[in-house]
Amino acid sequence: MSETMTLDELLLPCRAALRDFAPSLEDQAGLAYGAGNASRFRVERKVIPVPGVVELVMRLGVGAHNLGRAEKLAWEYPFRFREYACALALQKFGMYLYIAPLAGKESDSLEHVAREIFGKVSAAGRCIEKRVLVKVAKSEVQAGRVTIQNQAGQLRAMYEFFRRLAERAYRGNGMLLEDVKQVSASGSTPEARDLAREIQMTVGGSIARDREGFYATIAMINAYFSLFEHLLVLSLPATDFNPHGEPITGFIGNKILEKYDRVFDVKDDATAKRFRVRLHNAAEVWRNPYGHGAFDKSHGTLYFQIPGVGALPAILSDIRSHPTFHFTPERETAFEESCALFDELDDWLRSGPIRHGVMWAETGLAVSYDSSSLDRFRSAVDGGDEAFMRYLESESYSADQAANMDW
Repeated sequence: MSETMTLDELLLPCRAALRDFAPSLEDQAGLAYGAGNASRFRVERKVIPVPGVVELVMRLGVGAHNLGRAEKLAWEYPFRFREYACALALQKFGMYLYIAPLAGKESDSLEHVAREIFGKVSAAGRCIEKRVLVKVAKSEVQAGRVTIQNQAGQLRAMYEFFRRLAERAYRGNGMLLEDVKQVSASGSTPEARDLAREIQMTVGGSIARDREGFYATIAMINAYFSLFEHLLVLSLPATDFNPHGEPITGFIGNKILEKYDRVFDVKDDATAKRFRVRLHNAAEVWRNPYGHGAFDKSHGTLYFQIPGVGALPAILSDIRSHPTFHFTPERETAFEESCALFDELDDWLRSGPIRHGVMWAETGLAVSYDSSSLDRFRSAVDGGDEAFMRYLESESYSADQAANMDW
C-alpha cells in the first residue's frame, strides 16, 4: 500500500462493501424516537465492538450525516439501504440499528435485512481500520496523544478483597478451615475424616489457617503492586512528564521501580527514598518470586548436595526469611508488615507530591496525555487545592453527563 495514496484511494475498497448504502436527505427525521414505526435491532459488541468505527463508516463510507445528540442518545446517522430507510444510533444502553418497514411487507423479514447491514458495516469497518486507522493509531500513540482507561477502582477492590480474605484466614475463619470442618462432619471416607480431625487438632487448625492466610497475602501483595504501578502511570500529569519527548508507551514499559524513580525525587526526598527501600524489599521477598514461577534472584528455591549430609539450600541460613521456608513465623508477619506499608504509602500518595494525580485517579476519570488536557490539569494544580477540587468536580460532572447521555 503506497504511503502517498489519498484518503479517497485508501477508502475505495471499503466503500465497495457499502455499494447498497446511500445517505439520507438532510431533513429526514431520526428513527430512534419512533419516527416511521421502525423496528429496532441491537448491535452486538462481538459483531461491531467499537462504536467510533461505525461513525467513520457512516461518515467516510456512506456519506451520512449525524442528527446530533438527544436525551440518552449520543449520535444517530440516518441512511438508506437499498429501498429501506434506516439509522444507526448510539444510546445509553448500547448501539442500535433502526429499519423502517416497507408498505405491504411483513416486519419479520427485516431481521434478514438487519443481518445484511451488520455484515456489510462490519466488513467496511475492518477495512477502514486496516487501511486508515492502524496508521493513525500508531502516530497518535507515538505523539503521546492518548487517553488511558482508569482501572484504579477495580485494582483497589481486588487488593482489598484479598486483604479481607487474609484477615479472615488469620482469625481462623478462612475457607480452608471451614472445608476441613465440613469434611470432618460429612459422610466421606474414614481416612478423609481422620485427616480432617488431625488438621483441626494441629494447634487449633493452624495449618489450614496459615496456609490460606499466606495464599491470600501473596495475592494481596501482587494486587497492591498492580494498583500502585497503575497509579504511577495515571499520576504522570502531576509531574513534569512531557509526552512529546518521553513516549508514554516507554514509561508504561518500564519496571515498577523505574517508574517510581521517574515520578518521585528519590535523591532529595527522604520520604520517597524510604518508601522505595521498603517497596523494593517487599517486592524481592514476597512479590517477585511468586510472579516468576516461584523463583527469585537469591535462588532461594535451589538446593545443592553435600555427600553424606544431603540437600542444603543455596542461600543457606538465609532460608529462614524466604517465603518457601515451611516453619517461618514471618508469613503472618509478612501480612501485617505489608498492610502497614500499603496503608502508609496510600496516606503519602494522597498527601504528597503527586496527590493531585492520585485524587484524579481515585475519581475513576480517564486520563488524557495530550497537550491541551495536560495544560488544563496543571493550570488547575497551580491555582491551589481549592481550584483543583473545583476543576475535578467540573470534570466529574461532565463525565457523568456523557456516561448517562444527559446533554
